[in-house]
Amino acid sequence: MRSYRKLGFLVLLAISLYTFGFGKSALLLYKGSEQGYGYNILMRYIAPELIKLGVTYKILDVEDSNFLYDEIKKFDLLVTCYYTGSMRNAKEYLKTLFDFLVYGGKVLIINNIGAVTDVSGMNHPTLRELNSVYNLLGISYTYGWKRVKPEKILINDAFSSSFRSEFKRERDVEPFRRIGAFAESLIQISVQDETYEMAFISPQGGMISYSYLFDDNGNLTVDLFKILSRLVYGMENDFKVLVVGPDNFHVRKALDYACVNYFWLSSMPEYISQFNVVIHFSDSLVLGNEQLSRYLSVGGTYVFVGRGTVRKFIKELKISPRVFPVPEGLTIPIDASVGFQEPLPGSEVLLSGENGEPLAWSLKLGSGTIVYYPLDLVSKIRRGLFTQTIFSSLPLYVQPIINSISIQLDDFPLPAYNRKIDMITREFGDITDNDFFYKIWWPMVKKLGRELGLKFTAVFVASYSGDTRWPYNFQEFVNTPEQKQALLELLSEGYEIAIHGYNHIELMRNKWNEAELDNVLRMFKVFLKQIVGERYITYSYVAPNNKIDEFGVMKLLEHFPTIRYIGTTYFDDTTISEFTVFNSSAVVVPRTVSGYYPLNRLVSLAVLSIMSLGGFQYYLHPDDLFSEDRNPEKKTWMEMYSTLRNFLTIIRQYYPFLESHFASESGELIYRFLTERPFIRVNGQRLIAALPIGWHLPKYYFLRTAGPFKLKGGKVIYSYGNLWIVEQFENVMEVELVR
Repeated sequence: MRSYRKLGFLVLLAISLYTFGFGKSALLLYKGSEQGYGYNILMRYIAPELIKLGVTYKILDVEDSNFLYDEIKKFDLLVTCYYTGSMRNAKEYLKTLFDFLVYGGKVLIINNIGAVTDVSGMNHPTLRELNSVYNLLGISYTYGWKRVKPEKILINDAFSSSFRSEFKRERDVEPFRRIGAFAESLIQISVQDETYEMAFISPQGGMISYSYLFDDNGNLTVDLFKILSRLVYGMENDFKVLVVGPDNFHVRKALDYACVNYFWLSSMPEYISQFNVVIHFSDSLVLGNEQLSRYLSVGGTYVFVGRGTVRKFIKELKISPRVFPVPEGLTIPIDASVGFQEPLPGSEVLLSGENGEPLAWSLKLGSGTIVYYPLDLVSKIRRGLFTQTIFSSLPLYVQPIINSISIQLDDFPLPAYNRKIDMITREFGDITDNDFFYKIWWPMVKKLGRELGLKFTAVFVASYSGDTRWPYNFQEFVNTPEQKQALLELLSEGYEIAIHGYNHIELMRNKWNEAELDNVLRMFKVFLKQIVGERYITYSYVAPNNKIDEFGVMKLLEHFPTIRYIGTTYFDDTTISEFTVFNSSAVVVPRTVSGYYPLNRLVSLAVLSIMSLGGFQYYLHPDDLFSEDRNPEKKTWMEMYSTLRNFLTIIRQYYPFLESHFASESGELIYRFLTERPFIRVNGQRLIAALPIGWHLPKYYFLRTAGPFKLKGGKVIYSYGNLWIVEQFENVMEVELVR
């Protein structure tokens, strides 16, 4: 359902600029007083095409006393068919159409708008009210009706019907004029050097005026299926995906993060050729049916997602180089029972178990491709694996990516207590936790970052007190002079300093009284000025224990409006654990990698994140050494450091294109990634990725092609043979396959 309610202070972008609800719905309106005119046309010609497209519809009498104009807002598409031009409360009706269009609805008008006059005989609409609707459809209207005999008829070839239309009789014309750059003429009439646009289509809707839906012989003049398909599913060349079956949150988010324009239906529509990819959740794969054969014959990619007929316990998974480039020997931990379908003869295995079990595979059939993916492998952490398995089978596609890694030194600088902890003294002798944090851990981590060209963001925590009521103090900071020294050193050497807050208590409604939280945040702001001065501006915040709720975000941004990055975790649904935009600048960024070991876990988490978004966020703590949950194997610092070095070295060597950023820089890139999505169109051997003027460049992509290509408006910055990393430096980038 559409909602026209204004949003308040807190604005969440659910990453759905290209996504849609569960199925599409249409409202068909007619006038009961017209003795079946509109009803019959809608039911005979419109309703069957909507069924083919998988669109649910409802047909209503606009003149029914029980019908409220507000009902229109509940639908995605409105199709009207009226013979007469009078309407009750005509201005109110036009305002409803205006609101519907403004909030993203589509309107197709057959015959006439039906509200030129008011049935009351007074308060008639003027051109201003009429054009408030027409202008949003991409046309302008002026009075000037007359009846003419057409001398020349032009019907748009892309939308013409299969009949050869005849127009010899006199017909009505009116002066409609296209004003929208993307409004296309459907039927154009020429008479005595005058041209009349009597039917048109635009991204917001269209109109087929008067009797131009039919020719003199009663045959349809235009292809209503193509017109409705354009209005429901967009331009024919737009890259789009159809998902069919029960809702699946992780598949939705996988497609969202891949910036895919997708549509989700509960059942398979009759025609699917307008989709580049069809993802079908089903318990069985049936080859040979006419619909699938027709779809594959035009080069479609059909993805079957199900549990298959074989079930085995899979400890770890191997990724084919065809799917994504991964470091040699890398396996993805699974440790679960997985149902899968044995591959068809001639298939290529894309994902396999540790003993070679063919978990996911693809098969070329004619011009198209079938891909099988096990439903049991669909999960939050493996979203990127799902999308890359699909994208690897496409002949031509680009996936927008962030191209950013950020590393947060969580809880650093931190209070220390001059404790002699066994895990430290056994390895380093008679030293305290102060010595370890500031004389061993930090110098080694800083040196490693410089060697590998990595930026670090320090996440400063002032206190570990559990106070949520006054009095508050900073005695732990005072008692750890190394903290202030480290802060000043970080500032002078150009590191970013993020904040954890006054203490390590989560900013959540169930943790804080609102007035107390306001005071604490004000106090902490004053404290920061005392310690690091006016030159320090807070751009990044990491939530204590990785948890924050919408209340906490609201209060944080109220007191620290410069914050751009709010760090949480990807693996805890009790917090905001999805990439989410708040207001006009800040973004919640859940970390996907943390800790020091085991190495395969770190690399696999990083690779899965790169597959999803083209980057990752990595957190490490200085006190992990003596943390029972973060160092369960009680490894020494040098052992942990060795794994850390190996992990970061592998990432830098195997994915050298990834840029290292401070948290705030990465947050800004992620914000743009979520809010400035390119328009991707594929037309045969040619792909276009377009960005509106004013959106930020450069933009980065994973490029998949079936062979050699030419690139315009961008450049390849790295390649793996079947995967290219592309930088877009012009607003329009073109990729063309070379045969």
